[in-house]
Amino acid sequence: MSANTPNQSAGQDKVGRGLAWVSRQFALVGGLIMLALATMTVVSIVGRATIGVSVEGDYELVELGLAAAVFLFLPECYLKQGHVVVDLFTAGCKPSTLRLLDKISDLLFLVVAVVLTWRLTVSGLESRDFFEQTMILSMPMWWVYAVGVLCMVLMGLCSLHKLFFFRGQS
Repeated sequence: MSANTPNQSAGQDKVGRGLAWVSRQFALVGGLIMLALATMTVVSIVGRATIGVSVEGDYELVELGLAAAVFLFLPECYLKQGHVVVDLFTAGCKPSTLRLLDKISDLLFLVVAVVLTWRLTVSGLESRDFFEQTMILSMPMWWVYAVGVLCMVLMGLCSLHKLFFFRGQS
């Protein structure tokens, strides 16, 4: 991805701008979660090294928090075209071929988002029904699945909108 990639929300309709705004807010929440986890980790390590006491359940909190944060970043990453792209084979392609490949990748993202939404929903419901929880803090684990479902739905809506309604640079 080049440094001058245009903002995908620029020039879109109200729905596209709304999806971009919600995606940005999700990413900001993910960043705040990661900042909180980093702070907690430092406090835990310093406490363990100095007074022999760490934050109880810090590994569980990092595990659940990072899972939620990664899901929260996905829609914004998709809209900003931040995913890894290997352009070794497409460097010499015509613009029309690149547009076709972009549409195919948007379709694939839509399919992946739908499948992950379905599977995360099923797994989250099973996690809730069987009272799956963390070992030390006894935190329910289904809420991480709920965050994942919301983020996959948003990513699916973004890819659907981009696939059918977004008119990129010509």
